[in-house]
Amino acid sequence: MANHEFRSDGVGGPGDKGNADDARGALQDLESVRARFGHRLATPWWYKAASALIIAALFIGAGMPYESISFGSSSTGASLLVLAVILGPPFLRDLLKRSTGASFDRYRNGWTVPSFALIGLLVACVSLQTFAEVDLAPLVGAVVGFVFTYFYEQWIDQRLAHGEFPAAGRRAPA
Repeated sequence: MANHEFRSDGVGGPGDKGNADDARGALQDLESVRARFGHRLATPWWYKAASALIIAALFIGAGMPYESISFGSSSTGASLLVLAVILGPPFLRDLLKRSTGASFDRYRNGWTVPSFALIGLLVACVSLQTFAEVDLAPLVGAVVGFVFTYFYEQWIDQRLAHGEFPAAGRRAPA
């Protein structure tokens, strides 16, 4: 990486070509660093699969307490929900930190449109199972949720590889 120095002694003004070239070079260096860092934060294949499995477990677990699915039980469904909602994400984040050496909020510190889409799909599947007696709705939702999550994780990795990082949450001035 080039070392770009900027003069603060008043020599050279806004039209000074040397300062403009130095600034452009520094910006190019910054973009290069962002891209290398983004490649480092990209997740391994197993992270995408495990994230998608957590979402699938959420859908399947939500469908089991109604006992209309031919396998499982209320307690199995509750266990899957605990795994998917409480234990799975922090465990997966820890494994990712060990794998990549870095940890950050890949999902912009809050609720996102994909989060709401998955919640809406879950509500629709459980509603179909409960009220319309479409017993396999949670299983279909699990497959859709798995595929959606896997490709969403790939999309996040592509953005990171291009140096596009999630915006940090805004803090109120102190």
